[in-house]
Amino acid sequence: MGQEGSQVFPGALQPGAVVGCWRVMGTLGVGGYGAVYRVEPLEAPGRSFALKVSLHPEPARALREMALLLDRAWHPNVVRVHATGRWPDPVEGLPYFVMDWVEGMALHTWVETVNPTFRQVAMVGGSVAMTLGVLHARGVLHRDLKPEHILIRAREQVPVLIDFGAGDQAGATTLTTTTLPPGTLHLRSPEAIRFQQRHWRQPELRYPYREADDLYALGVCLYRAVTGHYPFPPEQEPELLAVAITERLPPSPRDINPQVPEPLSRAILRLLEKEPEQRPRTGEAAHSELMRGLLSGGAAAFEAHVFDEIPGTPNQIRRPAWPAQPYLTPAPRPRAAAEAVAPRRFPAWGWAGVVLCLGLLVAGPGTWEVLLRGWTRHTTPQVPESLSSPIGHKLAITPDRPHSVPVAAPQPAGPPPATAASPAAPPEERAPVTNKPPAPPSPKANRALKAATLASCMAGMACASAPLVDRPTPPAEDCPEDAKAAMTALEIDGVQWAAKFDPSTRSALVTVREGRAAVYTVGTEGHVRHNSMLTGTLYVGSKRVYGRFTQLRQNKTGETFPVCVELWFLDDRTRGVPRSEGGNENTAVVPNLMSIRGVWRYDE
Repeated sequence: MGQEGSQVFPGALQPGAVVGCWRVMGTLGVGGYGAVYRVEPLEAPGRSFALKVSLHPEPARALREMALLLDRAWHPNVVRVHATGRWPDPVEGLPYFVMDWVEGMALHTWVETVNPTFRQVAMVGGSVAMTLGVLHARGVLHRDLKPEHILIRAREQVPVLIDFGAGDQAGATTLTTTTLPPGTLHLRSPEAIRFQQRHWRQPELRYPYREADDLYALGVCLYRAVTGHYPFPPEQEPELLAVAITERLPPSPRDINPQVPEPLSRAILRLLEKEPEQRPRTGEAAHSELMRGLLSGGAAAFEAHVFDEIPGTPNQIRRPAWPAQPYLTPAPRPRAAAEAVAPRRFPAWGWAGVVLCLGLLVAGPGTWEVLLRGWTRHTTPQVPESLSSPIGHKLAITPDRPHSVPVAAPQPAGPPPATAASPAAPPEERAPVTNKPPAPPSPKANRALKAATLASCMAGMACASAPLVDRPTPPAEDCPEDAKAAMTALEIDGVQWAAKFDPSTRSALVTVREGRAAVYTVGTEGHVRHNSMLTGTLYVGSKRVYGRFTQLRQNKTGETFPVCVELWFLDDRTRGVPRSEGGNENTAVVPNLMSIRGVWRYDE
């Protein structure tokens, strides 16, 4: 591509292209909102810098990142900004800024290439924690901390934080258009995922990202550094990954790599606590815990190298194996003080009442669903990952497999996942589920409770035949600019074609559940391959099921694209698909074959 042609595509500038007074030398990375190039000044060739140019004409996000780095995020361990401008027009062009070019490797690459000692890793982790502490004190949140955004300078071996594109500062205008800020699922904190699970039907709500989220992400980065693995594998199915993050304890770093010093392993696990109150409250406190082992009697263990080297092959390390059953221990759940002191006793006759109630309920149609709704809590199993990847950026390819009911993942053994709270609950409120062992029966019967049990049975029979209560349709929502660009490149904007919930069955009808969903395209349309997967959210109403899909994964290649695709009915070409007989308030029987349409706005 020549220089003239490259001017049209800020995400694909070629070496030799000129941006302001800077000459492009090569590409360092392309994300969902900006592209980063290695550049040199025209008047001083040979000096290297990094130039980041916005990929969108709307400059708000790029301008906020520039302001954040120039105003509050200045720090020796944060990349510095040296110049700003607009391109190709100095007034109306795309904003760009020029930063240090950090000659070094990402944290995980540095560990596996240099194979440093645990002392060096602890010093790097402590330095990042202190840097976060300073930034947090100024009201700055990184919000996208991951190993790729912690570069280790080759000479000094000190960390430098980069990419504040998702960063935020106190008092700044909210730019996020989704419930969660841009980020990566396996680095999100448990409380962020629980918020999404609780409020996914309220897209106008925004998760209140806090300092504890940055510190949790630091724990994920350090876990990856000392073990060679993430605490919750990113290649896992999103539904199961969300459950693992919120409900399961990761293996201790020492269980994977026995050479990890016990104090360092303990400090990393503290950063990964499920509840933010149980983590270090500040970056300074996290630094203190990471350094504690270096000042104790067991400091000699920190002099060992992180990984064993393969004999006869210098500079090649042996990565420890991931356990076959990593999540055997469920995360403890907080219990109310009253419950801990005096567990409630269940009357002996009450069990007979339960059996009687079961018999009555089974006799009526749909009563099992009433029973389940009354005695269990509905779970929203998965959090949509907010991608900041470029159009066509290749992610880890997971094996293709059909979904018989593509909206509900099987739950692992152990405690149930986080429970969806009432929409009226405030954003900070959590509703943990407390698992209590059955108490021994009381020898005395309670007539009032017995009457209440029978009344509940009769109420259950009445509810079993009650009509479904219609829910409001999802609110209108504009399609993000990166999704519009992706659909234009794929040639599917405004296009309507076919898809299936379950491509592996010949059945005309399938049962779907409200929440996260996947459908599979039928036939090739534009540049979208046959049997590509669309993931998004289903909304179950009393007469129709609506669907909004926000990510496309190409069949075979695994390329992912942000999109805006809506569920339509193939026959009457209207939004949503009609329900058939069956289902309940949360499930519906619908045609397996439906129509989908690329839209630039989700209408009510």
